[in-house]
Amino acid sequence: MFTMGEDMMKQWTENWEKLMGEHLEKLVHNEKFITEMSKSIAATMTGKAFYAKAMDEQMAALNLPSRTEIVKVLQKLTDIEERLIDLGERFEDYVEEQAKAKSSTESKPAAKPAKSSKGKGAAK
Repeated sequence: MFTMGEDMMKQWTENWEKLMGEHLEKLVHNEKFITEMSKSIAATMTGKAFYAKAMDEQMAALNLPSRTEIVKVLQKLTDIEERLIDLGERFEDYVEEQAKAKSSTESKPAAKPAKSSKGKGAAK
């Protein structure tokens, strides 16, 4: 029942993609279009840099951390977390080594004490 509508949408989409593809292909090869797009992108990046600087100044005026400062703090926290994980692993290895050393000394039979000759001589 809906296959006719689906077929029409699919055909319409394919036609639209073909038409837009042709127009965009022409634009990409148009030197003036590329020059104007480059200028637009450069202006956008300049505006973004100005906005970021103004936001950092406003945050500093409010005594709040900037995005850069927050990123630095997060990096330091990540470093601390990695160190804690490493220390935890090293501690677990140490505990395992101690347990193995303890079990190996307990599993060895104790040396029998040598019989002393004093005990035999005293009985005579």
